Amino acid sequence: WPSSSEVTTFGRLTRSQLMARVRSSGNATTEMRLAGLLRKSRIRGWRRHFDLIGRPDFVWPENKVAVFVDGCFWHGHKCGRKLLPTKNAGLWRAKIASNRSRDRRVNCELHRKGGRVVRIWECALAKHPETVIFSVLRTLHPVSRRASDHLRFPTEKLGSDDTISCNEDHRNR
Repeated sequence: WPSSSEVTTFGRLTRSQLMARVRSSGNATTEMRLAGLLRKSRIRGWRRHFDLIGRPDFVWPENKVAVFVDGCFWHGHKCGRKLLPTKNAGLWRAKIASNRSRDRRVNCELHRKGGRVVRIWECALAKHPETVIFSVLRTLHPVSRRASDHLRFPTEKLGSDDTISCNEDHRNR
């Protein structure tokens, strides 16, 4: 595997330049699955490819809600799937730590702007779609804790397993 500064055979681009040109165009196992669930649940008002910091997968502009569907590998979910590669493990740990740090910064920036953020793990979307939909609905239409106490829904945490504190200096994490 060439280093990030080593020139590849792709038009004399470095590996970093080459990978920077690769753009995601939708992922059938995550974003498209959630889009189907939202349609099936008749949840309306969402937009994709909305120009907002962090490039959320789904945005409800009227409600100021951003939803991110995070891949377990790329965002370092400790769900027991043993996704960390053995080759270049240090490089991958640094990349995943960088992604997680960026996620925290994006969450904080959106909160500062008055938005609400839902982060959904890829594995939760596959295993507990009803919980995912409930989490989105709860964020879109918040009710008091007392009013929702009678509802019996799974309470598995769907988002990042870090507590987000927007007052911290995220560069040191």
